[in-house]
Amino acid sequence: MTLDRAGRRPLYEQIKEAIAAAIESGGLPPLTKLPPTRTLARQLGVDRVTVVTAYNELAAEGYISAHVGRGSFVLDRATSSWAAPPGLRAPADWTAHNLNREMMRMARRPDIISFAPGMPATDLLPVDAYRLALNRVLRRDGPEVLQYGLVEGYPPLLTAIAAELAAMGIEVEPGQLLITSGTEQALALVLRTLLHPGDTVLIEQPTYALVLDVLAGSGVAVQPVPCDENGVIPGALPDLIARCQPRLLYLTPTFQNPTGACMPLARRQQLLDVAARHDLLVLEDDVYAHLWLDAAPPPSLRALDRTDHVIYTNGYSKCLLPGARIGYLVAPAHLHSLLATAHQTLDVSASELHQRALEMYLREGRFAGHLVRLRSAYRQRRQAMLESLAAAMPAGAAWTRPGGGLYCWLQLPLDGPSATTVYLHALDLGVAFAPGHLSFPPGTLETGGSHHLRLNFTLHPPATIATGILRLARAWQQAAGLRG
Repeated sequence: MTLDRAGRRPLYEQIKEAIAAAIESGGLPPLTKLPPTRTLARQLGVDRVTVVTAYNELAAEGYISAHVGRGSFVLDRATSSWAAPPGLRAPADWTAHNLNREMMRMARRPDIISFAPGMPATDLLPVDAYRLALNRVLRRDGPEVLQYGLVEGYPPLLTAIAAELAAMGIEVEPGQLLITSGTEQALALVLRTLLHPGDTVLIEQPTYALVLDVLAGSGVAVQPVPCDENGVIPGALPDLIARCQPRLLYLTPTFQNPTGACMPLARRQQLLDVAARHDLLVLEDDVYAHLWLDAAPPPSLRALDRTDHVIYTNGYSKCLLPGARIGYLVAPAHLHSLLATAHQTLDVSASELHQRALEMYLREGRFAGHLVRLRSAYRQRRQAMLESLAAAMPAGAAWTRPGGGLYCWLQLPLDGPSATTVYLHALDLGVAFAPGHLSFPPGTLETGGSHHLRLNFTLHPPATIATGILRLARAWQQAAGLRG
């Protein structure tokens, strides 16, 4: 950017016009993060107020949007004048948390086929068996189950989870477990307790969008780690560790959200070797471990860990009881007391009634049969999703074939409309998905994140999936200005 400092036109106007021209020419594509105002002011040798004024003008004209704690982003000009329907925020205001709320609401609308929410199929939840467990607990324990429980968790449930983990190769005593209000709460507890302003956290790219929202505005630097179809590339870690001195690495090695990638055994061992050599904490999110469809995944990082560098989180929201909100974590010995203390102040205990009912459900051996039924149905739904994508998607689109979990990761043709633009057309046609850009750390969308989207292949029976994908294909055609 070259400024005419001797001319009559104000500097803020020159900055605004230069950025607007770059946006209109495609030099700054939609969802690109602009430099912070202080940074750009320093680079251009102008007062920060000059840059702030330019950004304000750009926002007023619909070129960019500003988010406190996240920065300023280029808007998709095709969506800047779009009027959000009742209950849905405009694209400029999308964050993982508020869009997740909208997606959950739309998933209950009969006119919308939603592939967006990160939840298991409602029609496959074990309603009768769990109702029986709830009723038996209420008869057995009476009003006690409606009171607050122990913050650490219901002791018999801790014992049941420890037994389940032992079958997965994770040796843990019940007292080493902390029950949380869902796995997301376990992740937030670790991140907010162990990370401080100025720290760096390494993270997959793309990653679980809600973790990015937890970190937004915290003063913690988010450093993406190169990934491929098998997840994090361990060979990229030593240089990042030397350069960034990270506090920890967060990842989902088994059926990752949003890509569905599953890290092979050899790579897991390489990653743990790097963590031990550099004394790097690893925060493992293993919430999809039970949802394998082709073959059981390799042992978790925690099961393979011999140097106590892995903080392990898991729960029952994705495979059994999403509404009960029961998760848990296992921490290295030297961190357990710190996290337990923080847990007492940051989290109210999970529902005592649901903890007792879950313990009964697990103790009676019902979980294994439920997973068998779930996997059988999910295989059929995954196949329907893959066949529908192959039949309907435009040339240049690509998608994953996940071995488990909940998601297909779809990349639209890079020379076509962005996922945000397609989303707006899709809503009009009665279909919804999770826009992929929310899973990319700010400023990293040059990797193609603006053209990615996440599809939950488990939520609907095969015939509904086929209808939804046809609507999605028509939405892309409309957004691209094609007939069809």
